[in-house]
Amino acid sequence: MIVQIYPVAAFVFVVALVVGAVVFKYTSASHGGPPARGDLVGAIGAATGVGTLLWVFLTFAPSSTPASLPEAPVISSTADPAVR
Repeated sequence: MIVQIYPVAAFVFVVALVVGAVVFKYTSASHGGPPARGDLVGAIGAATGVGTLLWVFLTFAPSSTPASLPEAPVISSTADPAVR
């Protein structure tokens, strides 16, 4: 079975992983004190945020038809006024 992965989806996934890895490495080296692990929750949050924004910006396609405004109801002038 062949699973197709669209190039935009692969790009977004790779960029999100790289951002998450960079955030994880930076947070482990940035605090003062003994060496420790990075902020895993911050790295996951950064990767998720970047992936979501890239997905929205790269896959958004505005519709080609303009939005139609609601039309006012037409009142017939030939109808019997007593019926209204």
